[in-house]
Amino acid sequence: VHSNSVLRGLNEQRGRAELTDVVLEVEGRSFPCHRAVLASCSPYFRTMFTSGYAEAKQERISIQDVSGVAMATILDYAYTGRLQTEPDQVQAVMSAARLLQVDFVGRKTAEYMKDRLDVSNCVDVLMYADMLGDCGLVEASKRYMASRFDQVTLHPSFVQLPVNHLQSLLDRDDLMTNSEDNVVQAALRWVDFNQEERSMEHLSTLCKSLRQSLISTILCAEIESKLVSTDRKIVYSDNTTQRQGQVRTELQVFIREGFSDSSEHFSDDECSAPCYDPSTGRLYAMNMPENLNTVTKSVTVTTDDELYLAGDITETGMKDGQKKFYQYNHLLNTWEPRCEMITPRASCGLVYLKGYIYAIGGDDTKETAERYDPSCDEWTSIPPLPHPISSKFCAVTLNDSIYVI
Repeated sequence: VHSNSVLRGLNEQRGRAELTDVVLEVEGRSFPCHRAVLASCSPYFRTMFTSGYAEAKQERISIQDVSGVAMATILDYAYTGRLQTEPDQVQAVMSAARLLQVDFVGRKTAEYMKDRLDVSNCVDVLMYADMLGDCGLVEASKRYMASRFDQVTLHPSFVQLPVNHLQSLLDRDDLMTNSEDNVVQAALRWVDFNQEERSMEHLSTLCKSLRQSLISTILCAEIESKLVSTDRKIVYSDNTTQRQGQVRTELQVFIREGFSDSSEHFSDDECSAPCYDPSTGRLYAMNMPENLNTVTKSVTVTTDDELYLAGDITETGMKDGQKKFYQYNHLLNTWEPRCEMITPRASCGLVYLKGYIYAIGGDDTKETAERYDPSCDEWTSIPPLPHPISSKFCAVTLNDSIYVI
């Protein structure tokens, strides 16, 4: 294609500093560029070069508040149309894209951050997005926090949430928690973290998001005891709707070697699995990770109804793909990546016992095992089995023990 050929030629000229007409200086690094390319990708540069600013005639221009790595990433996109960045540089690239008005890069980095939200980073992402004024990323962060409410509120970062965002979070109907008492305890934990700066006035404000008809008498009394000295009238929310996590439906999930059905709900598609509601007799589709090898995957469920999957993702290459591990998000109907397993395992035994998930054996590892801690998203190696096991085995739990058959 002619346009691709032209862009490739310009990028080669940039690499040789040939026919370039401006040099951007960023954090001690020099970037030879073509003004026309910069102006075509960025209203910021177009205005700089066409509106009579001093920079329009300068051969070397210093760019402030942008990192050298972020500038290199944005220039690579401008000259190639490809965006590549490391996870630890995403925020820097997004900030630079906002400043330089490179909208495509800003959108792509925001999407990248949305796709990688987890319990440990969602509060930080929300505050970063709020600072940038990215309403879409703010809402995505809050929606994720609602979908993992109990886990997020127990994470150390939760107490750093600004009060306005905390109140809007507590207002939501889609909180995945099975009790309004959990919402109250989260609010109290936030206030108690910094009692000097977070006065009872904050608690009084947060009460407007708490649903009194769903709160236990014990916690109502605790709130009243905290506010009695302020002479403030306690005003709760008049919303009596149960949170989404309080009206959960029991579903039977079938995850097996592929699934096809001629009904209107499903097609011959291995990227979904059927969920059956025994109370209504209806089928629902549950998405599965893309490129999942449905023959070698392993699944387990916790006592809190959290669903985990150890999968063989074919497009990543056999060994890397066999280390993938996911947790299902009930609210968003998505599988969220978790810490990869230490050892590649296809067709492993996957069981839950007393707060931990155990991955045992696999096609290429007959005796090793490891343990996953959901509270810190971390795998740890554990002692191997006393004897290698065959590829056709079953791992189950009973009382306090794991049995491998």
